[in-house]
Amino acid sequence: MIDYYVYPSKGDCCTKHHSNTKLSDQVFSLFHHHFVFLVIIQSIYFALFFLILVPLLTLGYEVSLLTSQLSYVSLSNLPRFLINPVTLFFLVIIFLLISIFLIAEDFFLKEFFFIRYHNIPFSRFKLVITSLKHTFSIIKGFKFFNLISIWITMISFNLPLILFTFRNNLYIRYVSTEVSSMIVWLGMTIIYSACTIALFRNNFKSIKNHILWNIVQTWSLLVIYILSIVIMLILVSVLIPQEFAISAFINVLTRFNGLFSLFLFVVSTLLHYALNTVSSPLILSVEDLDYQDIESTSSKFEIKSPRRKLMIFALLLFLIVDVYHTLGILRNGSILQSSSLSQIGVTSHRGYSFDTPENTIIAIERAIEVFADFVEFDVRVTSDSQFVLLHDDNLRRTTGLNRSVTRLTLASVLELDAGKWFRSEFEGTKIPTLQEALETTKGRILVNLDLKLGDNQTHLVPRLVEIIDEYEMQYQIMITSTCLPCLREVKNVNPNIQTGFITYRVTASLLNDPDIDIMSVKASFVTQSMVERIHQSGKQIFVWTVNTQSEIERMSNLRVNNIITSRPTYVKEVLFELSASRFILNLIRIIIN
Repeated sequence: MIDYYVYPSKGDCCTKHHSNTKLSDQVFSLFHHHFVFLVIIQSIYFALFFLILVPLLTLGYEVSLLTSQLSYVSLSNLPRFLINPVTLFFLVIIFLLISIFLIAEDFFLKEFFFIRYHNIPFSRFKLVITSLKHTFSIIKGFKFFNLISIWITMISFNLPLILFTFRNNLYIRYVSTEVSSMIVWLGMTIIYSACTIALFRNNFKSIKNHILWNIVQTWSLLVIYILSIVIMLILVSVLIPQEFAISAFINVLTRFNGLFSLFLFVVSTLLHYALNTVSSPLILSVEDLDYQDIESTSSKFEIKSPRRKLMIFALLLFLIVDVYHTLGILRNGSILQSSSLSQIGVTSHRGYSFDTPENTIIAIERAIEVFADFVEFDVRVTSDSQFVLLHDDNLRRTTGLNRSVTRLTLASVLELDAGKWFRSEFEGTKIPTLQEALETTKGRILVNLDLKLGDNQTHLVPRLVEIIDEYEMQYQIMITSTCLPCLREVKNVNPNIQTGFITYRVTASLLNDPDIDIMSVKASFVTQSMVERIHQSGKQIFVWTVNTQSEIERMSNLRVNNIITSRPTYVKEVLFELSASRFILNLIRIIIN
């Protein structure tokens, strides 16, 4: 490592790779001894981008929903959400933020590969500083042409990512089913082709090389993806009990696809910049380098002026607050979870009541273990106004005691056995308190809290919401109930908590009620027109209790938002088979079975 760039004069010739060296060898030689450095820089870029983007997305989505008077976003109400001026403002901010990230990426990679290609010794630290300085100069001058140019470049360089996203992204698949997959693919092809032609205009050979490189790269990355899936399947089949293996794989696959998208962007971008450095007119020429700019970074970095000190202090303070806020969002969830453009969610009914005693900590833990999206449990109140998990008002069915829970104190309820009635192996299982249930679910799974209160018990709701707020779970919990006044009180105390009305039929007054975000309807009463009316009103529909394949498929075809079931693993398997490719399904059958 040296302290200064050693660059040639404009009249000198740079030392280049031999022309008889294979193109692929030239490309990969640019990474020699610097692969770890590139990985670290990419990781830092993405970390900073993530830390800034997550709070901004959360804030923008929350404010936009509020000003749009919506409880969630779906395809049916998406136009109304997008034309909201607040939404447009945040979309512009997010576009500029992504553009800034891409500008920094573009200049850093262009300069890095140019220096490597011409064998110019360099300081890694100063290279990063120069790239950031160039990025700030573009932002300061607001060079719109540079922004458009960067987007064209990145789209043209990332065909594997585009293909993967259009095939696997849940939102795009949702759009494809609502409109036409052919139209979506045609639109993608036109955009990509236009960007490629614009980037390599008047150079047919470069376009040809670019397309061939993309084909080779896409097939290579596809092989990596398939091998990764095979390895995941083998690990899941070995580590997870067979009855839960497919559900576990579905969950792992969803997370892996997100990470693989990031991997595709990094790999494809790096390889394309390296390729264009050695083979196309897009490479930087010696004259294009701003020697003065590079030279200025070689001086010692000093913090002397009060203005610079104030700027650095403000930046550090912003990063600290931002990191704290981001960690809070990751730990406690956010309103982004209310979006309903993705796949059908699956709620495990009364914990995992199919194989464990309902409304117990054991049942909740099992629902988490089988990768349900939500866990549903029922909450009632004791005579001393304490919240416990129980479906029936009478304790006889689950404990053998023929008494109402409202006539017993919490201490008396905790003495009862809530597991022996189900199977002898669960003897000694206790009825949990609401606090115990929240401690178990916090940061681990979304919660559907079925509040079993009457219209004359709304005075207990503020205490319930207070407990939820104590655990910072306002975005992780939705409260459903047959008690409409209770839901109104929930919204009055904390408007951020999602509410759902449990009903057998849907009326115009319910659809227009601003205190209801979700309609929770018995599945046998659900029709296509009902689902459409609920979605058009800006609300979601949860259906209960669905356990058979025919009903699962019917609910899927009707486009409900969430299926409440006693068999979450089975429902996930059926839903996965309805949308997954034959290749993936065959792999699962071969390896897991």
